[in-house]
Amino acid sequence: MAADRAISAAERSGDTLLMAEGAFRLTLVFQAARRLDRAQQTAATAAVALEDRAEAGEPEALSIWGALHLQLAVVAARRNDAEAAYDELAIARRAAERLGVDRNDYNTEFGPTNVALHEVAVAVELGDAGRALRGAANVDPSSLSAERQGRFLIDVARAHAQRRNVAGVVETLSRAVEVAPEQAPAHPLVQRLVTDMLRSDQADEPGLRELADRLGLS
Repeated sequence: MAADRAISAAERSGDTLLMAEGAFRLTLVFQAARRLDRAQQTAATAAVALEDRAEAGEPEALSIWGALHLQLAVVAARRNDAEAAYDELAIARRAAERLGVDRNDYNTEFGPTNVALHEVAVAVELGDAGRALRGAANVDPSSLSAERQGRFLIDVARAHAQRRNVAGVVETLSRAVEVAPEQAPAHPLVQRLVTDMLRSDQADEPGLRELADRLGLS
């Protein structure tokens, strides 16, 4: 509702960038609700509306346009469409290369680093743990917000889980809790990962019970 009202207010102001930024937020809402068709439609429509300004090299437009394509990549990955996901990542990567630096226009945190984080996220969604972990090894997210750093670490933990590396999950999630103490402990993916490990044949892994205690899951 908040995102929808923000878009309506942006429309009344005639600010195309604000409208697209509102669509970006609404895309995140639709993804959280697993309404992937709506997420894809919302992001794609906004990206088309910004395309001319992005192609002209306007930094703010490039940032929002690139961020929308990152979300389209995640949506495609969640629909198990690897080709579309990596095509969208390539578009976002080219936009980030044109910017040349990490920016935070309209709170999108768009730039080369955020593209690298999404490359990890897409690989995880597609079940390619090896690709995700190789990519993560070359990423330094410290310049981004605690929220983005925390989500990156959650994705890295998911990659470790796909390889049944409980020690890697515990170590990475512990870092996520330290970096984003308000986000990580309550995140459904974190709770699901830890709960699944507690029920597995690796439940005695050192540090797992301590982590579960920190998360209130023991």
